[in-house]
Amino acid sequence: MLPLEEAGPILPLKSGASRFGSTKGQSSVEFAVVSTVFLLLLFAVMDYGWLMFAQMNVRQAVDDGGRYASTGQENGANTRVQSIISTVQNEISVAGVSASNLQICSALGGCYNPQNKSGTLGAAGAPGDTVTLTLTSTLPLMTPLIGQFFPTGGYTFTASATFKNEPFNPSNTD
Repeated sequence: MLPLEEAGPILPLKSGASRFGSTKGQSSVEFAVVSTVFLLLLFAVMDYGWLMFAQMNVRQAVDDGGRYASTGQENGANTRVQSIISTVQNEISVAGVSASNLQICSALGGCYNPQNKSGTLGAAGAPGDTVTLTLTSTLPLMTPLIGQFFPTGGYTFTASATFKNEPFNPSNTD
């Protein structure tokens, strides 16, 4: 037997798995696990960005509709309420979001509710009246896997704006 100095360095014993060559494909499995987590995170960031863009766009549209409402203007063929709704809809640039469920309320004139359209005269308010526009919308997520964590299958948000009407011809308060 040789002395320990002459035998060379002592190497650790190989594990049983690598001794029999069963590590083939390990890189593929690691890549599959890591890429799944990476893609899920990437799609979550994309969904978050899309939702924030949509929410800002709808909020700006409701603000613009409120500004339009406060001036007392109306389209020639529409009532004031319908003119406000079309103004908000024209400002929304997000697919799948509609101003059809826009609620318009004035402090003295009552509320326009799309589900109950009766008794909506004066909902856009008279001169000097305070008007509130509220739009609630649900936006589906781009990634269905992430969308299942939301009760409605999408992100529900509300945009609201309150304005005081400017002085205008009171005959436009339909």
